[in-house]
Amino acid sequence: MTTVAHPASQTIPTGLDASEATLRQQPTVPTCESNNECCLVQIYPPDVIEGMLLLEQDEFQIGRSPDSDLPLFDNSVSRQHAMLIRGQDGYLIRDLGSTNGTLINETVIQDDRSLESGDTVRIGSFLFRFLSADSVETQYHETVYNALTRDALTGAMNKRFLTEAMDRELSRSSRAKLEMAVIMLDIDHFKSVNDTHGHLVGDDVLRTFGQRIQALCRADDMLARYGGEEFCLLLAATGRKDAMEIAERCRATIADTPFATSIGPLPITASFGVSVFDPEQIQSVKDLIGSADQQLYEAKRSGRNQVRG
Repeated sequence: MTTVAHPASQTIPTGLDASEATLRQQPTVPTCESNNECCLVQIYPPDVIEGMLLLEQDEFQIGRSPDSDLPLFDNSVSRQHAMLIRGQDGYLIRDLGSTNGTLINETVIQDDRSLESGDTVRIGSFLFRFLSADSVETQYHETVYNALTRDALTGAMNKRFLTEAMDRELSRSSRAKLEMAVIMLDIDHFKSVNDTHGHLVGDDVLRTFGQRIQALCRADDMLARYGGEEFCLLLAATGRKDAMEIAERCRATIADTPFATSIGPLPITASFGVSVFDPEQIQSVKDLIGSADQQLYEAKRSGRNQVRG
């Protein structure tokens, strides 16, 4: 038997979607009553609406079949995809000959693999975090917080967190009379990648894109996934010259090396639009993003794989 630990019933605050509201309703961590009970928390797609999934049986099957212990109705998941098996030292996971494989910490498993607390488990386009019973208290809230603020696929912050951070940074920059830059980034021809190679390859591209841009970010820069294949980079205390140089470095790091995917290397490019906050003028977050979006449109219209600002 599989148990879902639900939070107490509460009224969903206005302005939150169902997944955020449900996560924020959970004031305490559901407890695992026996010493070797473990848990799965879905972290992607970000619709964590069932709380913590407690693993209570010795064998736990995941697949597209409705008879699975955890049915996932998506074509990226095989009917019998993977099985979690309880042993003396905890759970191990076995791929059941699935089409797209089972990945632990983004590495395809070939044989049975022991699970450690904090491991990510990818089943098709679904991503879970495995928590062992002795670490639930310390890791559950962190997992939930990350689900609310960070895009699990790319590692970037999510749109809601970005807009709140931009509001604060805009106020700070205005008071201190500092410039602030916003860069909108969009992967070129991403729809054709999904249409031609499938959504799992698209996920590979999004994940690598996030990793490459994050590697170029300074300590106080913020990268967020704005929606689909569009990202936003917030650069505090940065003027136009520096912002354009940063955007160009980002463009080059994307275009210069093909992306490793499950079907082999793919050449990928991206377009960039830059806007800069002028502390001598009255501008809103909406104004800055709108200006960067317009520059991004110009980059796309002019042939893509370029920076405009």
